[in-house]
Amino acid sequence: MAERAYLREIYVTHVMDCLADPTKIRVVAELSENVGEALPYLATLLPQAGYNHAAGVLTLLHGGRLLTVYSRVVTIAKALDEDDAREVLQWLRDRINEAYARRGELAPCLSRRRSPRILDVYKLLPGTNCRRCGEATCLALAARLIFAEARLGDCPSLAGAGFERNRKLLAEWLGLEAGRCS
Repeated sequence: MAERAYLREIYVTHVMDCLADPTKIRVVAELSENVGEALPYLATLLPQAGYNHAAGVLTLLHGGRLLTVYSRVVTIAKALDEDDAREVLQWLRDRINEAYARRGELAPCLSRRRSPRILDVYKLLPGTNCRRCGEATCLALAARLIFAEARLGDCPSLAGAGFERNRKLLAEWLGLEAGRCS
C-alpha cells in the first residue's frame, strides 16, 4: 500500500492582476497541511531558493514565476494564467512531498539564506560583453539566467579554463545541481 502524500492538495483561493507585469496574474493558494516542518528540507532540496528559517518563509523563482511559500499559504507572481499557476503549484507540491520523504537523508537548512540577485550572478560571469551568448551584455545574460530564460551553456566562456568554480556555483545557485544550506 502506497504511503499517503505529506501534502495532499494546494487550493487556489485568489487570482489577481500581477503588479509587476499586467499581462500576467498573481495567485494565492492554501495548503491542505501545515508544511512548516518540511520547509528546512525543501530549502536544502532547492539551493536557488531564499530561506528564512526563523520566519518560516521560502522564496524562489521557478520558470520566471516568483513563489513565496509559508507553512499554510503559497503566493505566485508572474504566472501566465490559471492553468500555468496550477502547473507550478503541482510542481511545488511534488517538491514539498519529495523534501519531506527525504528528510532522513537531507540536512535541514536552519539558517537564513537569500536568493542570488542579478548582480550576484553577473559577478560570476566573464564580464567581457562578448555577445556570444546572444545578449548585448553579461548583465543582460545574468538577468535572463535568474528568470530561467537562458542557460549556463549559452555563455561559451563559462566552459573555459578558469571558470570551473564560477560555473559550479552558478549551477548550484540556479538550481541546476544540488547544493548545501549556507
